[in-house]
Amino acid sequence: MKKTIIAASLLSSLLLTSPAYGEDINDVFKKVNDYVQQKNYPKAMEELSWAQKELEKLHQERLSELLPAEVNGFNGGDTQVQQMMGFSNIEREYTNGEKSIRIAITGTGGTDGMGGLAGLAKMGMMMGATQSGRDQFRISGRTATLDTTNESPELSIFLESGALMQLTTGDGVNGEALKKFAEALKIAELDTYLKGAKS
Repeated sequence: MKKTIIAASLLSSLLLTSPAYGEDINDVFKKVNDYVQQKNYPKAMEELSWAQKELEKLHQERLSELLPAEVNGFNGGDTQVQQMMGFSNIEREYTNGEKSIRIAITGTGGTDGMGGLAGLAKMGMMMGATQSGRDQFRISGRTATLDTTNESPELSIFLESGALMQLTTGDGVNGEALKKFAEALKIAELDTYLKGAKS
C-alpha cells in the first residue's frame, strides 16, 4: 500500500514539474469550434478546458527556453515549473563545480494577482535598501536589490510584468558574481514575454 502511495506521489510530482506533450493546440480549438457550430456547448467547454491545459504546457516550454542552458560558466539543470491556483512558478539551478546558483521566478502566470504582492515586496526592500549590506540598482531597467547581510547573498529583481525573480546561491559565489550572473540573463526578453507584449 505504501509503495502505491509513493508511486502516485511521484507521478503527481512529475506531472507538475515536467513538460508534457499532448494534442496539437490547433486540433483542440478545431474541436471547440465544431462543437460550437453544433450548439453542443457542454462538449465545447470540455474541449476548451483541454485547450487551456495545452496552452499551459506551451507557456511552460517558452519559460524554459528563456532561461539559458549556460550562463557565465554555470550549466543549468532541469527547469522545474509548477502550476498552482492560477500562478506559475519556475525554478532552475545552475552549477559550476561546487558552486551553485538557483533562479526562482514567482508569478509567471496570472500576474494581475501577483502584481500587488510583488509591489509590496518591492516597497519593503526599497525601504531597507539603505541598510549596510544591501545595495539597490537596475538590471535591464528593472529594479534589483542585492542582500549580502547573510553568508549567502540573495538578489531580487522586480519585473515589470509583476513577477519576482530571485537568485540565491550556495558557498563560493559572492554578491558581485551573483550580480554579473543576473546581468547575463535574458531578463528584458523574459519580462516582455510575461507581459504578453511583442518582443
